[in-house]
Amino acid sequence: MKTHLLSLLMVAFITGTASAQHTAAPSNCRNGAYAMSDGSQLIISPSMDNDLRYRRLDGTTGRLYLQADSTYLSGPGWANAKDPNIFARFSGCAEAALVFRQDGKTLTGKRIPLPVIPLRFDVKEASVYGELFLPADRRPQALVVLHFGSGGASAVATHFLQYMLPLNHIAVLVYDKRGTGKSTGKLSANFHLLAEDMATIVKAVKKQPAVQGIPTGLMGESQGGWIVPLTATLTPVDFVIASYSLLIPPREENRQEALHDLEEGHYSEADIAKAMQVVAATDQVVRTGFNGGMEAVDALKALYGKEPWFKALQGDYTGPILEASRAQLDTLKQIFPTDIPLDYDPVPTFRRVKAPMLWVIAGKDTEAPNGGTIDVLKKAVVTRKNIDVVIFPHADHGIIDVQDGPHGPDGPVLLRYSAGYFDLLRDWILHRQVSKRYSDGQSLAEFKRG
Repeated sequence: MKTHLLSLLMVAFITGTASAQHTAAPSNCRNGAYAMSDGSQLIISPSMDNDLRYRRLDGTTGRLYLQADSTYLSGPGWANAKDPNIFARFSGCAEAALVFRQDGKTLTGKRIPLPVIPLRFDVKEASVYGELFLPADRRPQALVVLHFGSGGASAVATHFLQYMLPLNHIAVLVYDKRGTGKSTGKLSANFHLLAEDMATIVKAVKKQPAVQGIPTGLMGESQGGWIVPLTATLTPVDFVIASYSLLIPPREENRQEALHDLEEGHYSEADIAKAMQVVAATDQVVRTGFNGGMEAVDALKALYGKEPWFKALQGDYTGPILEASRAQLDTLKQIFPTDIPLDYDPVPTFRRVKAPMLWVIAGKDTEAPNGGTIDVLKKAVVTRKNIDVVIFPHADHGIIDVQDGPHGPDGPVLLRYSAGYFDLLRDWILHRQVSKRYSDGQSLAEFKRG
């Protein structure tokens, strides 16, 4: 589930005044929102390989595995092809229809023709491609400009909120960050540059007649939570959402992840102190853009490499650096955005944001350890009236509920999106307040760390 710096280490670059043109069909004709024969709605978007993922508005979800006959099947759980209880078949693009059979009950669905406006934005030394999704049946009541997390994936091609939120009269502008998808330029993790890009996009899209004059806000997921408060200080917006995001520096995120894994392994304080020396050494490697610091890392590997805790040392980038050969490090140097501001402190910018803010926290977030973030939010809500915080206590990164008990071989066992999460986004965007309970979502005062 890594969506912060580690995803940038593990994948290579994806190898393009706004102009507008209306079209009713997404670029992949199976992606989109479907109106089902029982009155429910279903969201379809890409998954790994050639598979798809379905999502319901209540948070239930599953990976749809492509079969040789071009149908799809899915078993119970987040991503399970065993003991399938779901079978799906799509018609051709022109028909835009779906047959979805679950537990013996067969539903038919028709893709909802959401109006889409392709847009291109000129930013510093790049051209950014985005798509503005509109409600099918009425003028939108609000506009969300969505900043995807880290990594090189195309947000336009792979995300799903652009299909879900318009069902509730909310327009969504989703765009490929520079260096991804149909955007040109070099992939970057420079938060200030990305915020400048987003501010340019916000200013331009607000001029589109379809959304002109309506409340406009920002949503950042994961790494995007560092970007959207910065953007809100560069251009006026009506609201800001940060979901499963952090109010600590990136280097501290890496340190906290490594610390979490070591504490889970019940290593001693002395062992953890040694491990933090290694973490600090890998910080310097990243700060130099992989052009220095390896001598210190190699010395620590020689000193501690045979100790039991060493193989448990991970984090966002510490583990990959320790595990890589010299040749692999050269590759990482080519694909890793060396402009990542490891020491960036987001708190001063957070304090400058005047627009209403919603922070959605995953209570069991193993990828973005949020103890420090929760501490900052607890202090802020005492004196500031523009901040709402909802914590989903059983959720890991992505606001995805995880199974209690021991982790599986690949980490926490994923179940579904937290019940109430999508409802919270809908209601807060439209009304900018938390006026009811969203399933097991908790306030800061209610949440107790495990």
